[in-house]
Amino acid sequence: MLFHLMPGPMYYKGVYHLFYQYNPHGTLFGDSMVWAHSASYDLINWFSLDHALIPSEPFDINGCCSGSATILPGSKPVILYTGIDANNYQGPDGTWRVVIGHGHSLPNTNGVDTSVRNPSVRHVMKASFNSHDYYMVGTYVTELEKFLPDADFNGTSLDLRYDHGKFYASKTFFDSKKNRRILWAWVNESDSKEDDIEKGWSGLQSVPRQIWLDRTGKQLVQWPIEEINSLRDNQAIFMVSNLKVDQVLKFQASRLHREDTSVTGRFGPFGLLALATKDLTEQTAIFFRVFRGHKGYVVLMCSKQRRSSLRNELDKTTYGAFVDIDPRQEMISLRSLIDHSINESFGGKGRTCITTRVYPKLAVKKEAHLFAFNNGTLSVTISRLNAWSMNKAWINCGGAQGSQGNDKNQKPNSTEQPYRTAYHFQPPKNWMNGPMYFNGVYHLFYQYNPFAAVWGNMTWGHSVSYDLVNWIHLEHALHPVDPYDFNGCWSGSTTFLSKGKPAILYTGVDTKNRQVQNLALPKNLSDPFLRKWVKSPYNPLMTPINGIDPQYFRDPTTAWKGPDGLWRILVGNQMNGHGTALLYRSKDFVSWSRSKDPLHSSKKTDMWECPDFYPVAIHSKDGVGTSSLVKPNKHVLKASFNQHDYYVLGKYTPKGDKFSVDIDFTNTSSDLRYDYGKFYASKTFFDSSKKRRILWGWINESDSESDDIKKGWSGLQSFPRSILLSKDGRQLIQWPIQEIEKLRTKKVSFRNKKLKGGSFLQVSGITASQADVEVSFDLPKLEEAEVMNPSWVDPQLLCSQNKASVRGKAGPFGLLVLASKGLTEQTAIFFRIFRNHDKYVVLMCSDQSRSSLREGLDKTTYGAFINIDPRLEKISLRTLIDHSIIESFGGEGRTCITARVYPKLAIDKQVYLYAFNNGTVDVTISSLNAWSLEKAQLVSATK
Repeated sequence: MLFHLMPGPMYYKGVYHLFYQYNPHGTLFGDSMVWAHSASYDLINWFSLDHALIPSEPFDINGCCSGSATILPGSKPVILYTGIDANNYQGPDGTWRVVIGHGHSLPNTNGVDTSVRNPSVRHVMKASFNSHDYYMVGTYVTELEKFLPDADFNGTSLDLRYDHGKFYASKTFFDSKKNRRILWAWVNESDSKEDDIEKGWSGLQSVPRQIWLDRTGKQLVQWPIEEINSLRDNQAIFMVSNLKVDQVLKFQASRLHREDTSVTGRFGPFGLLALATKDLTEQTAIFFRVFRGHKGYVVLMCSKQRRSSLRNELDKTTYGAFVDIDPRQEMISLRSLIDHSINESFGGKGRTCITTRVYPKLAVKKEAHLFAFNNGTLSVTISRLNAWSMNKAWINCGGAQGSQGNDKNQKPNSTEQPYRTAYHFQPPKNWMNGPMYFNGVYHLFYQYNPFAAVWGNMTWGHSVSYDLVNWIHLEHALHPVDPYDFNGCWSGSTTFLSKGKPAILYTGVDTKNRQVQNLALPKNLSDPFLRKWVKSPYNPLMTPINGIDPQYFRDPTTAWKGPDGLWRILVGNQMNGHGTALLYRSKDFVSWSRSKDPLHSSKKTDMWECPDFYPVAIHSKDGVGTSSLVKPNKHVLKASFNQHDYYVLGKYTPKGDKFSVDIDFTNTSSDLRYDYGKFYASKTFFDSSKKRRILWGWINESDSESDDIKKGWSGLQSFPRSILLSKDGRQLIQWPIQEIEKLRTKKVSFRNKKLKGGSFLQVSGITASQADVEVSFDLPKLEEAEVMNPSWVDPQLLCSQNKASVRGKAGPFGLLVLASKGLTEQTAIFFRIFRNHDKYVVLMCSDQSRSSLREGLDKTTYGAFINIDPRLEKISLRTLIDHSIIESFGGEGRTCITARVYPKLAIDKQVYLYAFNNGTVDVTISSLNAWSLEKAQLVSATK
């Protein structure tokens, strides 16, 4: 199924919607035209939904024709459309299809919303007639409701057009997500109706184009949206033997100023021969000619289809237009999108566009070739040429009711994806971002986009487990369907009320785009999985009033009850530009009042997301319930900001709700963090069955959003960690929960292995892409360590400047994980030791700079100091390796660093593991134990 005439595209709540006229009964335009409906998250890959409008009423019984979509106040979308009634009266549509009021600001490429009022904005009126889309640029006077064009239509070739080829009945919409205006149009066929019936389809849409006003303010500029770059694959130069090509070509006429330039074909034709046979029997030429006029030079762009096919009775019209450029000042550029039977060409960086449909008889599939050519008498230099093969976009035409089981274009499953993890929790697909233990079952609720691998349409996903390792995916717990959460069900927490009844407090984004706090309760407590949740009729419970910014009011914590019997929660906030934990109290968990003073705030930081507040026991390995006031305890306040999770320790006094911190946030590298790598929006919960507190964090991707869409998922959870207070009470200790040991299979171990400077030791016999490794190092000659420079206060900077390849004295030494056989790819987790007067300083680093041969990845190097004395204890490292995630715990959990990597070579069975020492001082591996890990079971129980 291809798209027909397009009534109205729209961007709404993170989804691009395309409505288009469609004949469900045949390939020809006819009676009973419906409004078909498809949706996308990137404007490239699409899935078809049920039809939006079907001609069934007296006012549209003979067809639902063109129209438009509009977003009303309160973010409510509506459709206005033309119906053909029982008397065949077409209504206001007529011959012209007019768009009035899509504005363009001068002079930049940003789009402008249709209703914007700004004196710097010009307006465009487009009309479709004579088989083309013409437009005028002018001024719209709101008070008079008058449009004053700079130059009116005159019915000649001088009229401005969107496209000078096959491009009709177009429509624009404002993409608020990326602040741009998008243009789309119908591209009709060039063969006959009989051909359309035979092939079973007719017409398609152009590739979406970004559109803006050029610097002169005289015309529009168009360019394919950036998302099309996600389809690029193999890159070649000068000649490409692949049918689907995205071509960018620049020419330079180096002898332009010579007097022999004339209209006799000296400069030109030059350009591209697309969809051509090897011997050029068939070819479509997109080319330029340059002429010398009285006041300068004139550039003509043409698209010639006369030799496009050996087939007869095709429309082989040649199209052409002048390009408003001065070839003395800039190169003549051409970009062509070639897709089997359609060529979309953009000349002069998008000033002139020509779209054609061609139907070669010989130049199809692998027999199609691409040439650059010059048929003029004077030479032309190709200044730059880049060409890419294009992957096929994903278009599911099964409809909302159809099955995708046989869809060849479905996303690959996890067995076909080397980066999808094996024992870290993640949903079956798409985007994700908090936990509870109830009646023998662990529950994980998480922010989840059920429709795409990008942020948006946030629901509360729900999965359960009996061991925190193997998981069952259930139906979603919360959907954004009510006025108080219509724009998303965001983060929140669970709390156990009286008699152990669980409750959810969560942030909803209401119809006014305000962040408010809501309550949900389980529908049936006898259901061990708590599948159904009911939102409170009292929602919203807390709203942004009395000076609270509605955009900075989110993520309520787990509640705790004070000795006065009142419940308390914290809500993340930014007050006067400072990170703040607002304190609320309630007697019944429904009516909440805000405390005059926040529990804590910091002038050193901005917005605090996902706050967490809980007690930790002093001198004990047991966890403590959130409402526990048993002494001796310390309290932890965690806040997420600057893309990391920071925490402070202190004393909480219930009377007056006072929290006195030991050392406050400084917004420097000395602040305490849960994890010094990729680890954000974390949440803890108290596991009453094993008297432990468990920490979970969200690990985001290191590749691009287009990569997320391609692989079909984004983000995962760290492996659950137990968390407790260190013996000295100065920091927290983290360690993977013991349940991971049930996944261990093959084991390799050795003792007292010496690693000389510059040496490597392969750890073989395990599955290196899916492993648990524990190693401890001893340095007999610590006194030879390098002297610590007093300026070395930023550990991440120190690691970035001294990567694993930089030799030192005592270090770098550690592990090379997810490494290729020749170490072309490797991720190094290592230590360096420095002497600082009569003490030693231990630095831990995770170096991703050589993790992949792929470009466009985040390969940040992370680092942190570890609070250990290497004279008194060995330097230990535990690393969990799971395909694309590496979680490392240094100094028995004092310092943790998590990394995401995407090797190109080191995947599956081509992954190797090494211990290494690149320092000059010898290092002894006191002990090393490594296990292969089995894959955790992640199954779905949804209908």
